[in-house]
Amino acid sequence: MHLNPADQTQTLDDIVTAWKTHERTWTSDACVPEVSFENTPKTEPTLNLGDHKITLDEKAITQLCLFYKIPSAFFGRLTPAEKHFVMNARIDHTGGEVTIAYTRTGITDVRKPSQPRLDVEEFTNVARQLYPLYSTVLNAELTPDHLVLDVLSNHVPIPSKRGLIHGGIRLAQNRKQNLAPTVSPILYHEDTTTTVEIIDPSLKIDARGVALEKVAERLAAEALRADARLTHDVEALDDLTNVTIEGDRITRLHRVAAEHNMPVRPLADITVAMSRTDEPTMFDLVIAIANSANNPKLRDPAKRTTRTRLQTIAGAIVNDHAERCSNCHALVAA
Repeated sequence: MHLNPADQTQTLDDIVTAWKTHERTWTSDACVPEVSFENTPKTEPTLNLGDHKITLDEKAITQLCLFYKIPSAFFGRLTPAEKHFVMNARIDHTGGEVTIAYTRTGITDVRKPSQPRLDVEEFTNVARQLYPLYSTVLNAELTPDHLVLDVLSNHVPIPSKRGLIHGGIRLAQNRKQNLAPTVSPILYHEDTTTTVEIIDPSLKIDARGVALEKVAERLAAEALRADARLTHDVEALDDLTNVTIEGDRITRLHRVAAEHNMPVRPLADITVAMSRTDEPTMFDLVIAIANSANNPKLRDPAKRTTRTRLQTIAGAIVNDHAERCSNCHALVAA
């Protein structure tokens, strides 16, 4: 098993404080901003918005590259002089308008004015409506590309045969493509520091042509519904401790892998974990799959999609009540 090294002492209050932005926005023609990359050592690049100058960090530069369609990997290999020329040349030849959000510490967002984005504080506000500020936060990621907030509920955890199981919710958004926010129930197995995400299609939020205020209201409503089903989901996971797969653990694993297009590389890790388990159950299979997301090799931010995929595959097993063949575990036609 891979234990998650994340700081479990984070509370919702900590994240509320950390994610306060106090943003200001600047909107103008996309060709107006000017970037300065100095050759002088230890001199940070800056962005000039008229008379206002903002220091650029790596995240801000990545956001500018994304908006002005400059490959980030290519841009990172350039010298300061080359960066200065390329970025300003792209800015000078870009049409339309740009909205840049910034705080005292730097840029927080670069987007088209026609693509308003839900403020990060709306996500913490939703969590605060459900749970007290002392609630544990398992994961809080905020980058120009993605936002993820995993908060455990204050419900009493269920003592399973395999350890304590907590419930919670995951609030997320693909901010790179500015997609609609999502909310999912999550289950947390304390002994193995494993997170299982339950995908519920009925919790989908439709943000097409909807004002941001309405999107925030819908996010809060769906988060309330996700929290309401947590007791059922925790009990469903606990019930899997009664479903033995001692004689065909590998066959069952391979059936899951085939049905859910499981990533190939974690499969060997999961197989080893199942082989070491005495009297394995479906509960052990769920935890082995989700726990593989804690593998140190998957901690790179670029591997976030794979981590989430493994957690959602485990969640799909928890919600799988279909009739199956007793030998090969294939779905039985209705």
